[in-house]
Amino acid sequence: MKLRWLGLTLVFCAMACVANAKQEQKPEFRFAAILSDNMVLQQQEKARIWGWTKPGTDVAVTITEDRAVAEPYLETEAEKKSEEYSVTVKYVEKNAPAFKAQTRKAKADGGGAWMVEFDAMPAGFTPKYIVAKAGDEGIAIQNVLIGEIWVCAGQSNMGWSGFNRKDREAASADFPGLRYVAWNDSWYKPLDDVRSKIGWQECSPESANSFSAVPYLFGQFLHRYLKVPVGIINVARGGTLGQTWCLREELESIDNQIIKTVLGDYDATTATWDDPEQVKKIMDEWKGECEKKKTEHEKALATAKAEGKKEPRLRLPRQPGDPRSGWSPPGGLFNATVVPISKLRIKGVLYYQGENNNFMGWTKYEYTFPKVPVSFRKAFDDDNLPFGCISQPGWGNFDMDPELATVAEGYAIVRDIQRRALAKDPNGGMIATYPTGNSYIHPAEKFPVAEYASLWALARVYKKPVVHRANTYQEMKKKDDKIYLFFDSDPIVYNKWKHIENNAYWQVLPCAREGNADFQGFIIAGSDQRWYPAKARHTRLDGDCCIEVMSDLVKEPVAVRYGWANWPTGNMVGRGRLPLPTFRTDSWPIPEGVNYSKEAKDAASAKLGELKAKAAIQALDRKIRQIQVDLPHLEKDLYLGKEKSARKLVESKIARIETILDELQKDQWLSRSVAKCPALLEKIKAARAAIEEAKAQTTGIE
Repeated sequence: MKLRWLGLTLVFCAMACVANAKQEQKPEFRFAAILSDNMVLQQQEKARIWGWTKPGTDVAVTITEDRAVAEPYLETEAEKKSEEYSVTVKYVEKNAPAFKAQTRKAKADGGGAWMVEFDAMPAGFTPKYIVAKAGDEGIAIQNVLIGEIWVCAGQSNMGWSGFNRKDREAASADFPGLRYVAWNDSWYKPLDDVRSKIGWQECSPESANSFSAVPYLFGQFLHRYLKVPVGIINVARGGTLGQTWCLREELESIDNQIIKTVLGDYDATTATWDDPEQVKKIMDEWKGECEKKKTEHEKALATAKAEGKKEPRLRLPRQPGDPRSGWSPPGGLFNATVVPISKLRIKGVLYYQGENNNFMGWTKYEYTFPKVPVSFRKAFDDDNLPFGCISQPGWGNFDMDPELATVAEGYAIVRDIQRRALAKDPNGGMIATYPTGNSYIHPAEKFPVAEYASLWALARVYKKPVVHRANTYQEMKKKDDKIYLFFDSDPIVYNKWKHIENNAYWQVLPCAREGNADFQGFIIAGSDQRWYPAKARHTRLDGDCCIEVMSDLVKEPVAVRYGWANWPTGNMVGRGRLPLPTFRTDSWPIPEGVNYSKEAKDAASAKLGELKAKAAIQALDRKIRQIQVDLPHLEKDLYLGKEKSARKLVESKIARIETILDELQKDQWLSRSVAKCPALLEKIKAARAAIEEAKAQTTGIE
């Protein structure tokens, strides 16, 4: 047994050092891991090809359509023959631009790294070969296409492979011009190559089943519209935080004590695991705890047998994990997945993350998320790199009271952080998807998510004439007891209707998804920052189309929010039935949500608990006050409508007074309280007598 523990320790220590070893030892002549068969290179950009060999070696790299050049160096498998009937999609190009083979030379540096850069090439479906030679050695990759490359990053909703309709969608997924590669990894320092064994795949009915839903559907939409090869690189990992998708240097530039504390604590932990003696000490302590548990279990087992009871299970302490490759540490996934491929030229980044920051992590996200697009642009050396952020789908409890929703609905806060961070980014965009959600944190409705994302890319990145978003909030004006909201339009929609002097509301404003239905999802507040459900409608202010928002209970409103909840009730859409992005007109502070330490989390949770308790009372108070406002209107609608019966209206109001008197006398708790005050009890009896007399006199009302 001791030998077994010693072996485990040695293996564990060896594994702790394997990443550095893999990065330092690259004796073989090879391409970077991301450069492999079936890959896609970015069209109309200089293509970089890089790898490793012995230091100082001269390397010549050729890209060609001539298989004979690559044949001696290809590792090909015999094609499997089948007698079954099959159909394969083929691409037929007409008037395709001519392709010219290119050769570039380089010398490996002191670390053995080499890189060449080819002139920009046009998109095309004819397979290319990339051949690298170093002395007598040669390597090659085949079936390379030129087209569009998108990097997809984020957490589980980006990595989720299942989606509604996948069973029939995958069966028709015969798109050999759509290519896909995926992996995830984490390391505390930037890596120069991918550590995982990866390989690009052609999209087929067989391979599509393993592709992640949103990246696959997004790539398919682009592929079919643009009619060029599309390559999707998916590096998403479930349960990740915004901090792990940033360059470490960008995190270090944040002047915030929470971030500094997180970085300091992480550095202290990883420093421990960089020290073999400290690692041995940790492992020895763990082994000691395991032996202690085993001894305790043997005693408990003997006792159980003697007493004829069920044998207890042996539960050993979990083996300590190396925090340097943690699940979602600061900069971790960026270091291990983005940095190793950053020499590639890509078209853009599609990002779908934020769910995990919903859980007491939104205060940190306020600082880390703005650094995500900055980090991708720095890594790929492209200040204008498009960055599309898919905001969170609906999740949780539908139709939550706004008093509670505005306290700590993390999704609403995360969406707002993303909206504000990208509001003035000319190459960024927030893609609203909240109608696709449900009570499950991984909604299966991925088709519209990918469609909204592809529309953003087609319109904003490729400048195609498609409607890609609903109207977006621009400004508000206050008049009397109402607030008026003004919106812009998608450019395509605007150009369609700009020649009309007096537009209909539906042409220029968001409308209810259900047609002639009430507008839902708006809440309103006064200067006391207390939120109420709001009524909204189309109108004009000074001749301009807008949405009027008001509440009977807010006489002097100052702010409006739309879709502020984990699962918004908002039903507003623009042209193309695209959802109106969630927004707020205020800049009021958000309650703190932190979990970077137990003490900080406990303090924030306690404060949120107080706010939620107060919000629950406010919600009940608001409902009672709203009923008091609504009842007179409902009575008038009922009795002064077609019947026009003043007598029935009076009788209804008297009945309401009688109901209150009944509550005072028949409710056990209330009746006991009233009985303690004889004077009050007498007045209630007198009121009861007066009501009976009033009921008898209503017969004289017409």
